[in-house]
Amino acid sequence: MPDLTQGPKDRMLARRVATAGVGAPVLIAAIWFGGWALLAVVLILSASGAVEFRRLATLAGYRISVVVLAGTLLFPLLAAAGRWTDAGVLAVGLVLAAAAASLVSPHRVAAPRHAAATALGVFYVGALFAHLILMRGALGPAVTLVVVGLIWANDTAAYFAGGAWGRRKLAPSISPGKSVEGFLAGIAAAVGTAAVLAFLMDWPLGSLAGIGLGVALAAVAGDLWESALKRRAGVKDSGALLPGHGGVLDRFDAVLFGVPAGYYLWRWLL
Repeated sequence: MPDLTQGPKDRMLARRVATAGVGAPVLIAAIWFGGWALLAVVLILSASGAVEFRRLATLAGYRISVVVLAGTLLFPLLAAAGRWTDAGVLAVGLVLAAAAASLVSPHRVAAPRHAAATALGVFYVGALFAHLILMRGALGPAVTLVVVGLIWANDTAAYFAGGAWGRRKLAPSISPGKSVEGFLAGIAAAVGTAAVLAFLMDWPLGSLAGIGLGVALAAVAGDLWESALKRRAGVKDSGALLPGHGGVLDRFDAVLFGVPAGYYLWRWLL
């Protein structure tokens, strides 16, 4: 029974915390142990994300090929098999398949935009989620958890600081709830967390601070990009799988951009 003494924001926050309390340990354990556990989690997230992307795209007027969109799952499988060098070949094949599928549909007059939307969905969900496996395999579980932790630090600080002190809108046309104050607090939290980790782990301070800044900026971009998708579709959430958060894309929008950014920045700077 809901607690009637709580307001809607309090109940929403309670659901967010409860969901995170269950989901975060699962993701942390999967990253730590890797192997089949991480592959299973990433495949579930990719499949759910692909379903949500198709819903958003359909609501926005795009015709998505379900068969081609299923190719989303091939990117995590390639990463897990150590065959990421074949991702380029897969990408070419999926673009050709998306174009061919759009030509045989009843909506072929708008084939280019439908094919582009299908290909985008495959890369946005599949290729970006696959970087969780790619990073864990190349840089190890500790580094992967550090990057995910920087994303969470950015998210958490932006959420609470924005709620408490947010006055100026960051991107009102696509995400009216986000503020400049929350954005700055999130950036500060990510860079500060990176600096503390550099001190504790004896890592180069400048490089870690740069990675923290890059990951935080990418996370914000991922958040705004997913908001733009929802705004175009005319919905508040991408799904309802995660109580208090919405769908998988709602919860992992920052991870989808932040983890690839962290992966490449770590390889370049350290």
